[in-house]
Amino acid sequence: MFVLSIISLFSTAINFGLSHLLLNGFNVVSNNNALLVHFVSVGQGDAIAMNLPNDKIMLIDAGPISANTTLTNYLQDNVLHSKRNNYIDYLVITHPDQDHFGGAMRIIENFTVGTIYLPKQENTTENGYPELEEYIKNKQITTKVIENGINLSQNGVEIKFFGPFGDVISSNERCPVIKLTYKRKSFLFTGDIDETIEKDLIAKFGEQLDCDVLKVAHHGSKTSSCLEFLQVATPDYAVISCGINGYGHPTDEAINNLKSVGATILRTDIQGNVLFALSNNYNLANLNDDYKITPLKIEIRHIILFVDTIIAINVVVIMLKKDDNTKKSRKNA
Repeated sequence: MFVLSIISLFSTAINFGLSHLLLNGFNVVSNNNALLVHFVSVGQGDAIAMNLPNDKIMLIDAGPISANTTLTNYLQDNVLHSKRNNYIDYLVITHPDQDHFGGAMRIIENFTVGTIYLPKQENTTENGYPELEEYIKNKQITTKVIENGINLSQNGVEIKFFGPFGDVISSNERCPVIKLTYKRKSFLFTGDIDETIEKDLIAKFGEQLDCDVLKVAHHGSKTSSCLEFLQVATPDYAVISCGINGYGHPTDEAINNLKSVGATILRTDIQGNVLFALSNNYNLANLNDDYKITPLKIEIRHIILFVDTIIAINVVVIMLKKDDNTKKSRKNA
């Protein structure tokens, strides 16, 4: 047991060192001027975490309830990097669908949240959302209503909200599109908007929608990612956040449109967590192929726990047998 405990500590140290080695290769871990954007694999849902250059943390959506543990562990291990640091500056709930807000209550329970941006919503009947609003109110967390034109820009990073605007009907139409720009590179986060909103955005903002990395709208549904929108956005990378689902996401229509504009497609149901890094050299690095430390660490912990359990059971069995033999010896004596 003692030997395995030493192995456990050694394995954790190795994993910690490897994670920092992998990231330090891109000069991003200890650099306050770096930007990290994490597309967390939460199944059929959205959760995007950002280490901003000003040392602030932003989380756009919190995935479904089923991914509560996955998301909180990922944030603690890979975004906050310390159990002593539990502060998230901005939490944005793009719209009241379970696969986007389901994990928000757990986030608030486990971390301290500075400001929560909530969609303007009336008479919402989505299961659990009114309870979330009440919970936030009781916690007395600062909240702001999402509006077109919100600007969180500072220290060289620019974050702008496009929409919602006009009379919208569905919760998907209420999604804001959020653009993050840093060192001439940009990310466009589109929530669950549909083709109608995409075309409205083109009319209102045009070339401002151009981006290097696109969070593909509505998990790659056939009602989103219209060719006109993608031709304006012209993403180099397109990230589809999805999992096992009965909707057919991502659809062939969306995939084909993305391919037609030359985007490299990354899917959380295939690649798992997708991480981008941008540091002082102005190069945008996709660390998807290198950032494998989290699943490795989990596997090692599971193996150690399994071996520890087997040895513990064997020790107990040996002790019971020894005790039984002792009793038999006394009885025979």
